[in-house]
Amino acid sequence: MVKNHQTFRIYYSYNGLKNHQIIRKREMNIIHIINALEIGGAERLLVETLPEIKQMKHDVKVILLYSSNSYFEKKLKQNGIEVIALNHKHEAYNICLIAKLHQLIKDADVVHSHLFPSQYWAALAHCGIKKGILVTTEHSTSNTRAKYWLTTQIDKCIYGLYDGIICISEATADFIRKRTPHKAIIKVIENGVRLPSISSQKNLNSQRKDIVSGLSDTNFVLLQVARFSTQKNQDCLIRALKLLPDNIHVLFAGYGKREEVCRQLAEEEGVSERTHFLGMREDIAQLWSIADLGVMSSHWEGFGLAAVEGMAYAKPVIASNVPGLAEVVGNKQLLFSPNDEHELAVKILQFYNDKKMLKDIGIRCQKQASKFDIKNMAAQYVNFYNQLLKQKKDK
Repeated sequence: MVKNHQTFRIYYSYNGLKNHQIIRKREMNIIHIINALEIGGAERLLVETLPEIKQMKHDVKVILLYSSNSYFEKKLKQNGIEVIALNHKHEAYNICLIAKLHQLIKDADVVHSHLFPSQYWAALAHCGIKKGILVTTEHSTSNTRAKYWLTTQIDKCIYGLYDGIICISEATADFIRKRTPHKAIIKVIENGVRLPSISSQKNLNSQRKDIVSGLSDTNFVLLQVARFSTQKNQDCLIRALKLLPDNIHVLFAGYGKREEVCRQLAEEEGVSERTHFLGMREDIAQLWSIADLGVMSSHWEGFGLAAVEGMAYAKPVIASNVPGLAEVVGNKQLLFSPNDEHELAVKILQFYNDKKMLKDIGIRCQKQASKFDIKNMAAQYVNFYNQLLKQKKDK
């Protein structure tokens, strides 16, 4: 039994995987469990990471609490990964899912869960299974359960059932240490993205009007890729747009519960003609190619996968100065005080008025993004699985 928190950190090597050699080569039966594959950072991460792990000759499956028949779901299937959906959306909190999961995961070497309530159901379903290990990834520095004593105690019990907890940033690890029994093994593995090749970037020379109706090539374009939620705080960017020149437009790629609220806010602020709600898009690379700047105005963020994605295309990404996101962006020039539309507008104007700064910082952002290669991240996942399996075998 491990008496104290153990935090492991592996640093990225831009030149490849030489610092991430697999501890031992062994084909594993790996099952990931997540609520659904709708738009979101955790969901995108699975879609990008699991094909890399499959290429390492491991058997990889995904279990969804419910199917949304989304683009992400289809993409996983196209990559040869089996996707099993248990129920309809309104039954995601049905305790009967535990029995269904138990039957599906009993022979797995690795069961890896993401997000609530999947983290609860996976942990309870794994009870009584002696084979394999149970892992979860914590994707955020905050959640609603952390606000209340009772749900905090329940969290501690659930997390105590896990063999290992992956945290996507140091800030996330700090959050989870306060909510986890001392026996838990915590490892920081920062998120990764599939870095675009030079040739693929050269092929992204479409005109703006062909990608988004209502845009011209003379517009200055801001892009935010995120679901519409309280956390992502699109409101701040909409309020900032009112303070900016009429030539500046905003693209929102994503959907969610607060989309209609944000549409109404754009109307109230008089910027609806410069605010483009694009919904779920499959051509994110094309959107980055026509954008001048990325903006992430989140109230909190475990990591900021969309920021890395934008930076990988040599686009500066202005972000709220919150733990997790600030470390990923790695440049104070790009940070603004959370929920401060005036400071955000000032930052945007600096780039709007200085094209050389726009280009120079874009190049620096691309270099920063190169640290977060999805291949390195996938190798770290497999290393951690093998480490936990070895520890369990040696007990």
